[in-house]
Amino acid sequence: MTTAAAIVGVVIAGLALLRDYFGWEREEPGTAHTPAGVTGAPSPDGVAAPTTGPAAPTSGPAWVHLDSLPVASGAGNTVDLPRALRGTAGLDRAVAVRCPENVSGDKQREVTYELRRRYQDLTLTVRAHSPEDPQAPVRVTAYAAVRRPDDSGVDRLKRALVDAREGAPGKLAADVAGADGVILSVECQFPDSIVILTDTRITPA
Repeated sequence: MTTAAAIVGVVIAGLALLRDYFGWEREEPGTAHTPAGVTGAPSPDGVAAPTTGPAAPTSGPAWVHLDSLPVASGAGNTVDLPRALRGTAGLDRAVAVRCPENVSGDKQREVTYELRRRYQDLTLTVRAHSPEDPQAPVRVTAYAAVRRPDDSGVDRLKRALVDAREGAPGKLAADVAGADGVILSVECQFPDSIVILTDTRITPA
């Protein structure tokens, strides 16, 4: 009996050592157990719900309107929307550009926006307002303006062009990554037409 009692005592002492020294103990069924490094209150089913960490930092906008950028040149070529189009749905952020006179030295009108190499993709819709002939075409060509490394000038790199007529808009998409500016050049069949740029979106680099 003495030997048996001694063995039982050793076993009990060993279990106590495991519990106190190693932090081991038997869990009762249904007892919540929270993994190391995770905090949280038990949910109704008895499982601890980990708390969420700090919110992820908010990223910048996916795109901005082109008309929110500074105009480097050609601001005088923009005009107000014709009275008949004011208040039309979808034209609240439109940029209207006057057409050239189609005489020597005035074959196209341009507006240049500053990009400072901070943007990469430009998309817009080209619409035409042509009182003389609704079928008269207009054209918009997008150029990336890239300053030369030696600062000796600016290169115009053609990126995209699109034609449109009144009632038949055209979609333009241009890659302007690395450009210091974007030049929008307007050509028209008739001088009294107006080119209207809508849905002008440009994505940050």
